[in-house]
Amino acid sequence: MKAVKSLSILIFIFCTFQLSAQNAPTGSKNTKISGQVIDSLANETIPYATLKITTADAPENAVKLLTTDADGKFSVNLNTPPGQFQVQIQYVGKKPSVTPFEITEDNKQVNLNKIYLSDAQELEEVVITAIKPLVSIDLDKITYSIEDDPDSKTNNVFDMLKKVPMVTVDGEEKIELKGSTSFKIYMDGKPSNLISNNPTQVLKSMPANVVKNIEVITDPGAKYDAEGVSGIINIITNKQPMGGYTASLNAGANSLGGYNAGAYVSMKYGKLGATVNYNYYNYRNTEGGRDTYRESFVSPTYKYLTQNGSNSYKGHGQYGYGELSYEIDTLNLLSASFNRYGGKNTAESDLAVKMEDLNKNSVYEYDQVSENKNTYGSTEMNVDYQRTFKKKDELLTASYRLSLSPQDSESKADINEILNYYNSSKKSMEDAGMNEHTFQLDYTTPLAKIHTLEVGAKYIIRTNESTSQHDSLNYATGSWVSIPKPEQDQFNHRQDILGAYLGYSLKYKSLGLKTGLRYEGTKLDAEFPLYPTINFNKDYSNFIPSVTLTYMHKMIHTFRLGYNMRIQRPGIWYLSPYVNNADPKYISQGNPYLDVEKGHNFNLNYGIFKPKFNINATLFYNHTGNSIQRLTTMRNDTSYSTYGNIARRDETGINFYGNWGITPKLRLYGNASGNYSDIKTYEGELKHNYGFQGRLFGGVQYTFPHDLTLSFNGGVSSPYIMLEGESSGFNYTSLSVNKSFLDKKLTLSLSGNNVYEKYRHFKDEQRTNEFYYKSDNYSISRQLWFSVSYRFGEMKQQIKKAQRGISNDDNKSGEGNSQGGGNTQQ
Repeated sequence: MKAVKSLSILIFIFCTFQLSAQNAPTGSKNTKISGQVIDSLANETIPYATLKITTADAPENAVKLLTTDADGKFSVNLNTPPGQFQVQIQYVGKKPSVTPFEITEDNKQVNLNKIYLSDAQELEEVVITAIKPLVSIDLDKITYSIEDDPDSKTNNVFDMLKKVPMVTVDGEEKIELKGSTSFKIYMDGKPSNLISNNPTQVLKSMPANVVKNIEVITDPGAKYDAEGVSGIINIITNKQPMGGYTASLNAGANSLGGYNAGAYVSMKYGKLGATVNYNYYNYRNTEGGRDTYRESFVSPTYKYLTQNGSNSYKGHGQYGYGELSYEIDTLNLLSASFNRYGGKNTAESDLAVKMEDLNKNSVYEYDQVSENKNTYGSTEMNVDYQRTFKKKDELLTASYRLSLSPQDSESKADINEILNYYNSSKKSMEDAGMNEHTFQLDYTTPLAKIHTLEVGAKYIIRTNESTSQHDSLNYATGSWVSIPKPEQDQFNHRQDILGAYLGYSLKYKSLGLKTGLRYEGTKLDAEFPLYPTINFNKDYSNFIPSVTLTYMHKMIHTFRLGYNMRIQRPGIWYLSPYVNNADPKYISQGNPYLDVEKGHNFNLNYGIFKPKFNINATLFYNHTGNSIQRLTTMRNDTSYSTYGNIARRDETGINFYGNWGITPKLRLYGNASGNYSDIKTYEGELKHNYGFQGRLFGGVQYTFPHDLTLSFNGGVSSPYIMLEGESSGFNYTSLSVNKSFLDKKLTLSLSGNNVYEKYRHFKDEQRTNEFYYKSDNYSISRQLWFSVSYRFGEMKQQIKKAQRGISNDDNKSGEGNSQGGGNTQQ
């Protein structure tokens, strides 16, 4: 419990400092400001108008931002010295209003009574230079104004995400949208592998003052070819007319010996803008273990197999990106970007292995020492040309992207005989990866005031290649001998994909319609250079429809009914015929003959949004007719796992999200989900698994005076249903304290994860007609993190970037560890 004591002492020091700071004389006084906003013509209250309170001599700087409630009322406490102030009010379709007021030494509350707003004059084009609403709701998205939130001057983008409706961050810093992790994060309308694979680290290193808005796009249209995407978080960077720069430095370390450091710099001069971000991280977990049990139903000789022992892992990596943008003129923009992430990890284990027969007699025993090394990463380059037109919202974008994604692995296993076995040393390696070239053209134009048309085309050249080698040690000569496997040692897989889409949207008062059709044509060639007789190729086409109906009631209640189809193409992890035999009793490999998955998704959504309280609930049904599932069979004393399009998967459930700002300083939030899964094979051996799954996450955050914030998070998840069993459930807790200094430029953070539980256990179960298997992998989960960040400079414009870009989200990636000790992926 030393970690708990250390965390308690540091929290006590923070709070003691805070109390002493509060006792210092500041000359401030606590005054209540209240009033009500009324429509001057209809004499009705105006709900959710945006208010900005400022001092009279600096009206551009917000002292406080808030919105009115459902009855147009507002009430806020200001802890500020006496002086002259004003409240600026804005609402869509109304003229902005400015109401002055004074705070004196005597008055403890200021009642502004009724403030009337009149209709704005209709013009062909209106440019509003006053304040913007903090939150705005559209038929297919919700927008949170980061630039109008005073916290953006001190927080990073990751922290600001916690304020965005329908977005949550759990205690393990995983981002969820509508209670789901099936979403994409875009930057200025463009996705990237960097953000998709490292969202927490990348967004933590990005200061919030470079961001204008964060959009939550709840119903992506036909132009998105994403795999099962429930929504998109689109981060819009600043495009103000002036230049400048901003920079930040950050570093951190934890109680397990891990650490990280990084820097972010963004600058704008004239028509040229640039951004550079670089981060390095190192992690380790040296205390862990693994216990497995397998019972065979087909062999009385090799009946019971147990493995017990220790394991550990460590790794390091880095990620960074650079962007350059040049505004040729007001209508033409050229931008380019480069990003790279990658690293290596090593997992080691020492297991005692024992096989027993039906009568519990030892058949053989041995000790197995294994080491697995993995190299992962991605290099990505993008070039975009954007042409805007005089017609508002008319846009043409031409894009190219190159993506290189290596996935290399090495494994070595030494077996030392204890009883009736043989000594051996084996090693294997795989050099695999994906190379991708993408060309894309997008055009969007409004038709009249309520119609929008989108059209585009994309061509992808995607190649997956793998080369593998297997060696065995000859103890007599002391040399390694290669074991040729011509049908596995080399594999080339190429996909040529032609995509095109047509989308249409209609917005009429409170009603909305978004529909579209996407075509995907694929030509596939698979080659085995050392075994060409099994080469094959095939062509297939898919038409992918989508439709969403939306109704919005009084800008508060939103109802959505939607259907879409999604496809998933298997990635190299599923396709490669490389045999992973790091554990000789649990062997796995990919399947180069896999077909594309096709899924049909139906959902009914209801959302209510208020300034202090919002909820979002979704009923859904998903059907996949040719789901890719792992299939395991027994061969004597060894299990073999691979993948196949062998099952039908149906899921029915509900996602629920809630966020309640009880006071300006106290906030509760949480999300929950529950669903029933039914998975059944339709070819080969009949297998059927089904069951309920549930998750519940929640947290509370309180902000003390003088920039001290305390947060607590917790959650629990039941096991995940698979065809042949279920994965591990889990629970977690976390506590964090943040304190800012030097006018919020320097921030210190202290956090503890699972401080009341030293080890985290991941338990899996698998059952077929041939065997029963269970495992318990555990490692240290109790961690203390300390981090520091410092920012400087002033950024008044981020790089202006193309609003559209390339998104290749159709590829089904690896699922992680296979049963019994497959590759460890990070």
